[in-house]
Amino acid sequence: MKIVNLKTIRAKGLILCFIFSLNSIIAQKMENKLADETSLYLKQHATNPVNWFPWGNEALSEAKKNDQLLLISIGYSSCHWCHVMEEESFEKEEVAQVMNSKFINIKVDREERPDVDEIYMKALVLMTGSGGWPLNIIALPDGTPIWGGTYVPKDQWIQVLNQVSEFYKTRKSDVLEYASNVREGVKKESLIEPVERSSDYTADFQNKLAEKAFSFTDKVNGGIGNGQKFPLPSLLNFFLRFSQEKDNQDMSSFVKNTLIKISQGGINDRLEGGFHRYTVDNLWHIPHFEKMLYDNSQLLSIFSKAYKVYKEPRFKEELYNIYDFLELKMTGKNNLIYSSISADTNYDDGTKEEGDFYIWKKEELEELLGKDFIWVSKYYNINEIGYWERDSYVFFQTISDNQFASDLNIDLEEFKNKIKKINKILFEYREKRIQPIIDTKIVFSWNALTIRGLVDAYKATGDNRFLMKAISINKGLEELMIKGNRISHTNGKGLKNPVLFFEDYSYYIDALLSLYEATFDVDWINKAANFTEFSNTEFQQENGFYKFSSNQELLYSDILINLEDGVTPSANSLMNFNLFRLYHLLGRKDFSEKASKMIANIKDKVEERVTDHMFWLWTSLNYSDEFFELAISGPDALQKGKEISLKYIPNSVIASGNKPSNLYLLKDRFFKDETYIYVCVDNTCKFPVSSIEEAIKLIE
Repeated sequence: MKIVNLKTIRAKGLILCFIFSLNSIIAQKMENKLADETSLYLKQHATNPVNWFPWGNEALSEAKKNDQLLLISIGYSSCHWCHVMEEESFEKEEVAQVMNSKFINIKVDREERPDVDEIYMKALVLMTGSGGWPLNIIALPDGTPIWGGTYVPKDQWIQVLNQVSEFYKTRKSDVLEYASNVREGVKKESLIEPVERSSDYTADFQNKLAEKAFSFTDKVNGGIGNGQKFPLPSLLNFFLRFSQEKDNQDMSSFVKNTLIKISQGGINDRLEGGFHRYTVDNLWHIPHFEKMLYDNSQLLSIFSKAYKVYKEPRFKEELYNIYDFLELKMTGKNNLIYSSISADTNYDDGTKEEGDFYIWKKEELEELLGKDFIWVSKYYNINEIGYWERDSYVFFQTISDNQFASDLNIDLEEFKNKIKKINKILFEYREKRIQPIIDTKIVFSWNALTIRGLVDAYKATGDNRFLMKAISINKGLEELMIKGNRISHTNGKGLKNPVLFFEDYSYYIDALLSLYEATFDVDWINKAANFTEFSNTEFQQENGFYKFSSNQELLYSDILINLEDGVTPSANSLMNFNLFRLYHLLGRKDFSEKASKMIANIKDKVEERVTDHMFWLWTSLNYSDEFFELAISGPDALQKGKEISLKYIPNSVIASGNKPSNLYLLKDRFFKDETYIYVCVDNTCKFPVSSIEEAIKLIE
């Protein structure tokens, strides 16, 4: 029996404790000032050797005090190239040494601080002609940009840092002059001079702009351009409406074809639902694999409207696929919806691979599917057509379900059941893989977009599950993120952030109006009107437009106003539509005047760059063509309102009530024994009718 000395045990214990404590101290030293942040993206950079600061007074004051250049790096947790640059540069000691010795380094989560992202993205586009993420800016101590870029390889990045730093030391006057030019250029972008004219959007003018925008579209594969493809719901929304109101078959075919291609492409996750952000090719095949809430929310809306128009069963199926995806992967506490899912799979050895969760090896599929592999491989193109890279495939459908069912000599319903069973097998297998990281951040404006999307799905299908989901999201927003008139942009430090963002208000007013469209409960309109009044006081400028945020803390431009419609509609263009609808619902002429001023003042910019202002062009149609008010009153009004909502009537608002109401459109129109539908233009109404069919004839 071996005798162990107690003193030796104690000594070894002390040594182990010392080593453990030392390791803890070293680990703590490795964490920079991002360690206490709530943002997943910032936390991902908390152990970089770069001395990152979060955006705020501490970093900005230190830069001014020491006359040091700022290095501002902006991204988001689901951004693939953000992670690549982190691995190649920000995690490397030799890069960190240059950054730490020559710059005050600031990391920004664009989803937490969209104002910082917006102002520097404008500068980047001005300086280089294009934008993207990661967004890297070198700026003067006061925040004015002097250099900008996106992803930069390591060696080139070090070279840029050294050159700009040296240039600032040796040719400071030239740098300051250049910075002044950038500042003025960005200022001009936000400068809108009021015009002394009405909103003269003639039919000829809108036809010209529609044709101009249409010239950029891909008539074969759908979408815009011949390179990477984004869904761009605002563009599809415009062409859907314009094609139906103007009976333009080419534009109508373009919308339907685009949505079919998106449904069949690799951008669509056929196993769990939900759409990826964009594809790197023009066929909608190979996605950048991140999934963003704002894309899926808007695709709910556009598929809903397209289903009303085309009655294409596939479009209705996609509504349920997106819904299932939101329920399965994106819904958190208070029924609020997470912001995004990463493109990358993070492995235990520290490596990351883009898309690994979603791609397939041929051998995997053969083993899983057995004899079914033969027909599945044709359906999803597990061949040279569907090939990606690394001996892997991305599902890509090129034959319609109807045709494929016919080729298999079975009816369509039987085929759909077959593919559902296959997808379930593949889904359950795929779920065992390492899952990409979900960013559980709640972005208020994107949840508001989701309410709108779900309500549109309800209005297209009549299925109550969409409406209940929308109402539950609103309840969560009210409980967690709204205090009086103040809206928190995110659920992290955004709850303590004094900055209010106009985007949250504009999107939420639209969400509230959508809930009225679905329920005809006047409380939703009243809430929308209250937030509109607050927005008019807090954000609106003399030129009629609304500034980006309530407090531009140390940003270098005077007033930041965003007017461009990109992957989401601008908060200003949507607010124009909000004001327009509230005028018709409430009879508020002051809202009408504000809306008319905005649409008049934006006209030149829409004409100059139409594809950057597609929702503005969409809402301009409200001012040039007849816009109908449908007032439904009587004991069966709510049911008739629900039925008429199944129709695609974009140039209308619907008010409905089954009891006497003081709402402007319903006042003095209730009869207890009969339900009437009034078709009105500016509250001048035609003789009331009793059936939906008669009402539709009065509109057509």
